[in-house]
Amino acid sequence: MSEDSAPAQISGRDVPFERLYVAHHRAVLAYCARRVSRWDAWDAAAEVFVVAWRRIDDVPAADDARAWLIGVAFRVLANQRRSAGRRARLLERASRDRAWAPMPDEQLLRNEEDREVIDAVSRLSRTDQEIILLNLWEELSPGEIATVLGISRDAVDQRYSRAKQRLARELDPKRFMKRRATQPVATRGGGT
Repeated sequence: MSEDSAPAQISGRDVPFERLYVAHHRAVLAYCARRVSRWDAWDAAAEVFVVAWRRIDDVPAADDARAWLIGVAFRVLANQRRSAGRRARLLERASRDRAWAPMPDEQLLRNEEDREVIDAVSRLSRTDQEIILLNLWEELSPGEIATVLGISRDAVDQRYSRAKQRLARELDPKRFMKRRATQPVATRGGGT
């Protein structure tokens, strides 16, 4: 390689890291490969050297560098095992959980009433639809809905109440209006 095609100037930090990598990558990879699958070993070795890059000033002198790197590899592999265990437990729990139920458009409607409710919800504004579905479909509490939407708990309560009223009107406008007209003022929010 000519001087013209040489890579860009290497920083002072790069030189010790490059030497460390060249001297110890094989040993770190072998250590990892004896403990996990080939692909996981490559990932672990790469992560070890990411740690070494970030903490280059903490890497001991040449004689102790290999042991330090193997120690990092030990912790990286332990983290991988813990992560794999968490993933396995999550998948097991999720397979038992109803979160894996079919999507709404895949479900069979139990009866005509279900169709009416779905149609009524679809006629609501996007805001009303979202707050109703977050509560009923996702089973989120008002506090959780407030977090999702980035609004206060009081705002969620108000929006949810209004959305339910709009849904009731959509479901049966004649019955809703008739019930409103015959309902005593005291139960509609007036005095007792």
